[in-house]
Amino acid sequence: MVYGILIGLLIIVPIGIAYYYDYKQDPKEFNFSLKTLGNGIYKGLIYTAIYIGLNTLYESVIPLNKNHGTNFNQKRIEFGIPSLEKKWVELENEQFESTFWNPKMLENGHFKKVIEYGFFDIKSETDYYRNLKIKGTFAWSKYNYGNNTFEYFIEKPNDKSVSVTESGKLKMEKPTKVLNINKTEFENYINE
Repeated sequence: MVYGILIGLLIIVPIGIAYYYDYKQDPKEFNFSLKTLGNGIYKGLIYTAIYIGLNTLYESVIPLNKNHGTNFNQKRIEFGIPSLEKKWVELENEQFESTFWNPKMLENGHFKKVIEYGFFDIKSETDYYRNLKIKGTFAWSKYNYGNNTFEYFIEKPNDKSVSVTESGKLKMEKPTKVLNINKTEFENYINE
C-alpha cells in the first residue's frame, strides 16, 4: 500500500507542478484549455454512458426468444430430440447458450444438453452421452433447427498419438479424435 501511494505521488506531483507553471505563464490560456478539456471529458462520459446503456440493452434483450426449457419439450418430441426433464439443472446460462446437466447421469447415459441461440431464436441443440463400457469415449447428437437435420459425433482416444509425415518428421497427434458417425452407430453407442 505504501508503494502504491509513493508511485501515485511520483506521478501526480510532477503533473501538478507542470500545471502550476503552465498557469503562471498564461492564466487566460490555461483556463480556456481547462474548459476545452472539460467539454471533451463531458462528451466522453456521455458517449460512454450511451455505449454502456446500449450494451446492457443488447445483453438483456438479445436473443429475442430464449424460452426453450422444459416448456419446449412438445416441439422436441415432434422433432425427435431428447426432451429436457424437470430434474435437469441449468448450470450455465450465457447470452447465446444455455447448458443443462442431468445430475443422475454424470457417469453413464444422457448427461448434458446445450442449447445455442441465434439473434432471433434457437439455432441448435446438442445432447451428450457417455457409455462407461467403452472407456474414454463420449458421443453427441446435434440438431440444427435451420435445416432440421441431425449430425452425430463420437470422441475416441487416439491410438496413434505419434505419426510420421510424408517428409519423415514425427508429428504429435491430439490425444483424442472426433469422428462424424451415422445414426445407427450413434444408437448402438448409447444403447450398448
